Amino acid sequence: MSKTGSHATQSGAEKNKANMAHKQHAGGSGSIEQHKSKDMSANRNDGIAENKLPNLSPEEKKFDLLVDGVPYSIQSVPFLYNDEWRFRIRVNGDEAHVFTWDSDEHMLRGIDDESSVLPIGLEEAISEKLQSR
Repeated sequence: MSKTGSHATQSGAEKNKANMAHKQHAGGSGSIEQHKSKDMSANRNDGIAENKLPNLSPEEKKFDLLVDGVPYSIQSVPFLYNDEWRFRIRVNGDEAHVFTWDSDEHMLRGIDDESSVLPIGLEEAISEKLQSR
């Protein structure tokens, strides 16, 4: 039997396997070990002065805000997560939202799914209050 004849009788799975064996892996070798770098949150923006993290106070705070004529009672509880300060923020005693520093926006931002319901003006006011001493 000729080579062409035997090739024609291969199943689809066998053809796919043969084709895959001839393709080169474009993404590099799978056997090369890759190491993740650790995010050193306090040092991650050292190169650009305006991107440095502000000195946020790692103390629990309670304060009131008036944003767009609406009064809010805020409780902020800081905690460390992967060597980075985050804040559990309770608004009017409701369920806590998680805030962290956004170096692009230069402010604290809510990062949990439920924080999307907070008005942006309130988020900005909370960030300003927590940055002031």
